[in-house]
Amino acid sequence: MRLDQLRLLFEAGDLLAAEIVTAPLEPGPVPRWCCQFRRRNGAMVTLDLNRKHQGADQVRIFNSLDAAFSACRSVGFREVKVVCQG
Repeated sequence: MRLDQLRLLFEAGDLLAAEIVTAPLEPGPVPRWCCQFRRRNGAMVTLDLNRKHQGADQVRIFNSLDAAFSACRSVGFREVKVVCQG
């Protein structure tokens, strides 16, 4: 979902939690990050780029935790869980 859509869901009380997780399949020795949000119905949604790539939504990848946390703050969250996978 785009940032503006996530803000609307947060303001409506539909987003319950935010997580920053390591981006899967991203090459390199330094981890890269993406933001996931848990909705009231239990579904997880990711922060996507504002533009589509070849007609499909593309997950926004961050190079630093600070940038990922700033994106979560701009949605409205003040507390974020960081999950390092594998």
